[in-house]
Amino acid sequence: MTEVQRIRKAINWLLYKGVAENDRELSEIMGYTKSSFSQIVNGRVPLSDKFAKKLCRLDENINEVWILTGEGEMFKNEPETNLNSENGVTIQKDVWAVLQQQAQSLASKDRQIDELMNLLKEQIAENKKAVARQEDNAASAAAV
Repeated sequence: MTEVQRIRKAINWLLYKGVAENDRELSEIMGYTKSSFSQIVNGRVPLSDKFAKKLCRLDENINEVWILTGEGEMFKNEPETNLNSENGVTIQKDVWAVLQQQAQSLASKDRQIDELMNLLKEQIAENKKAVARQEDNAASAAAV
C-alpha cells in the first residue's frame, strides 16, 4: 500500500468515526488549508512527520509508524468491530448493536402494521357484505 493510500485510509476512518464531515472540515481541524491538505493527501507534496502526528492525534489508535512507513498495522489496537456476514461489512460493535435494535423495532412495527391491515381488510369485507344484504333487502321490499 502506498503512502497516499495509507493517508487516505486513515482519513476515511476519521470521517467514518465522525471526527469531521468531509476533507475540508478535517483540514481545518488539523490546521491546514484545503489546498495544502489536498496536495499532501494526493501525494503532490511529501508527507511530513508533522502532518502524520496531527492526523494520528485525531484518533490515538492510529499507528503513526504505519502511516509513515507502512510497517505494522493501521491500528495500535484493533477497534471493536463486528462483521456483518451478509455483505462482509465491518461495523463497530456499538454501532452494530444500535442497528440491530432499530431493525428489531422496525420488524415489530411491521408486524403491527400487518395486523392492522388484516383487521381493516376484514372490516371492509364485512361492510361490503352488510351493504349487499341491505341492497338485497331493499330490492326484495320493492318487489313486494
